[in-house]
Amino acid sequence: MVETYRIEENLPFPNHPLPVIYYPHALDEILEDEGTADSVIAFFSDNGYTNGWVNGIFDYHHFHSNTHEVLGCISGRATVQLGGPDKDEYPFNKGDVVLIPAGVAHKLTGSTDDFKIVGAYPNGMEPDIQRGDASDYDKIQKRSYDVLVPSTDPVKHFSGPVQEYWKM
Repeated sequence: MVETYRIEENLPFPNHPLPVIYYPHALDEILEDEGTADSVIAFFSDNGYTNGWVNGIFDYHHFHSNTHEVLGCISGRATVQLGGPDKDEYPFNKGDVVLIPAGVAHKLTGSTDDFKIVGAYPNGMEPDIQRGDASDYDKIQKRSYDVLVPSTDPVKHFSGPVQEYWKM
């Protein structure tokens, strides 16, 4: 079962009309069986999300205007604010996956010391990092909204929440 969160525009963060997709416990089996960051990177890659990395989440509001981003929690737990200042915060625990549409601001607001994630991008895109300080907001918003919906879902490949909730 997944959850979706609609994040409205919150100047200077465009956010996106597409919802954030949250997949609780999506990686539990992979982490139990293999338990490595490489296995999660390979899982995302098999589903069309490449250019993977292992780290954390920045502790400042930021977004990517040129690509969507999938994040999978491989250890620990955290709280992540979506949408910019004064917006809701969400738990992010080991085994959870979140797919963040281009333009949606996200920020780490707290975590355990062992919190780590794997991140990846549809078709191996190289993300830009926007902090909401661009002088050309309209251009950045348009770029974010024009990012194509991926052909695959990061967790369910060809028949998942991307195909259900991101129909355009």
